[in-house]
Amino acid sequence: MENAALMKPPAPRSKPRARLTKRPREAHRIQFEFSPDAYERLNTLREVADASSYAQLVRDALRVYEWVLEQERQGYSIGLVKGDKLVKEIKFVL
Repeated sequence: MENAALMKPPAPRSKPRARLTKRPREAHRIQFEFSPDAYERLNTLREVADASSYAQLVRDALRVYEWVLEQERQGYSIGLVKGDKLVKEIKFVL
């Protein structure tokens, strides 16, 4: 992994950022259907990530996914590093 990116993904925000203007906020409501297994995984991730809501969990996951795509677009490889040793290069199937 010659051009490995040893950068960390952006840290999830625990609180929403304060709005600087008084404009009405534009929001879009999206509904998802999950199988029982996928819903259980979603609940587990929400607990582990300490997300305040499912929406926050999805926003955090979206930021990480965007980061992964951007690193790969720039030619970086992403890998698992333990100490100073590269353990495994990760290939995302997108």
